[in-house]
Amino acid sequence: MQQIRTRWLLSAVASLLLAGPAHSKIMISEVLYDAPNNDTTEEFVELYNDSCTAVSLSGYSLTDNGATFNLSGTIAGNGYFVVAKSSAALQSLFGKAAQQSGMTLSLGNSGDYVKLKQGTTELDMVAFENAVSGWSIEGIDKSIERKSLTDTNSVNDWRVTTKGNPTTGPLSVTCGGSGGGTGGDTGTVNLPTYYVNTSGKTGAVLKAQLNSILRGHVRFTYAQVWDAISYTDEDPSNTDNVILLYAGRSQAKTFRAGTSTSQDAWNREHVWAKSHGFPDEAQYAHTDLHHLRPEDVSLNSTRGNKDFDIGGSTIAEAPLNKTDTDSFEPRDSVKGDVARMLFYMDTRYEGGDETGTPDLSIPNIAPTGSTAPQMGKLCTLVAWHKADPVDAFEQRRNNRIYELQKNRNPFIDNPQWVAAIYGASCP
Repeated sequence: MQQIRTRWLLSAVASLLLAGPAHSKIMISEVLYDAPNNDTTEEFVELYNDSCTAVSLSGYSLTDNGATFNLSGTIAGNGYFVVAKSSAALQSLFGKAAQQSGMTLSLGNSGDYVKLKQGTTELDMVAFENAVSGWSIEGIDKSIERKSLTDTNSVNDWRVTTKGNPTTGPLSVTCGGSGGGTGGDTGTVNLPTYYVNTSGKTGAVLKAQLNSILRGHVRFTYAQVWDAISYTDEDPSNTDNVILLYAGRSQAKTFRAGTSTSQDAWNREHVWAKSHGFPDEAQYAHTDLHHLRPEDVSLNSTRGNKDFDIGGSTIAEAPLNKTDTDSFEPRDSVKGDVARMLFYMDTRYEGGDETGTPDLSIPNIAPTGSTAPQMGKLCTLVAWHKADPVDAFEQRRNNRIYELQKNRNPFIDNPQWVAAIYGASCP
């Protein structure tokens, strides 16, 4: 058994059925009520999940002395979740992304409180500037934050920050490994139990069993993918950065399309091109984290919706990659990663699904056509899988996706299944 520790926060769908009971350890961890520039846009409330399990915030709310704001999304285990008036204002002030924006509370500068509720049950409360007797703390132009996990339900649990620390802070629980909130390397799963009834199976029978296991996972909106892959593809050496799939460079999480017009900003690359079967965000495959990776805008455009195969000309901005008119060859160190992502997609969406994703398949041809629900080239991908084995980054990414999306890539956990399923087609 292994466990995931989460630090980076992300929004997730309300359909994640992990809504904890009233005793779930969700608490208010930071509040900016008297903002340095503009209270109407810069105020935020941060939550912390003092457990090792992700919790849906459906049914939770924040209230002050004048309004109630309903929460949505999912707070990761050992993770922070920022609810902001304006996502753009938070980004401008702190360089951080909010997990939920549009907060309608107007926190009073001369005394107010914030309560966290699940249904009608009050889970936590913080007050300031004597809105509640004994709560005299004042944060002028800076936030107030919870000092530790010790909760005495008093002002003594809180302190004034130097400015504000949304998405980070002093709170952390040990969820396995070396502890702390900066790792997040492994996921809580018993693999033999997860891959139930796969022993001794091969070929189409094994693939069908894996298909039944992989279905029913958490579904994200396309906007929520930004923060999701900021976590899954986080640079192990710099937690403020992500690793770009094809370019291979480490780049700031905040330097992304939508916040910058630079062609070097990173975008959300569909490794299985979305035009090949699932152009609609409502389709599960469109936002399936297993094949969504950070890549810079220009290189993402160069790849386009091309199939994967060997050959072509070196790409000037990323010379370890090649392309021609109808195919793309990634750098050697991620060829296996690309192959295993496509094998996952072919297996997970075999036969289609209830959201309109069609039956995806990997033929041994390239090109497959611009809109066909296919990606090639099968035997090239099998060769790449053999040449570029699973590495630690890929394993960590699979584990982090399992924490968030609640399903796994079986070809990372069991690389031998590539031969068991596809070997007969590519001897």
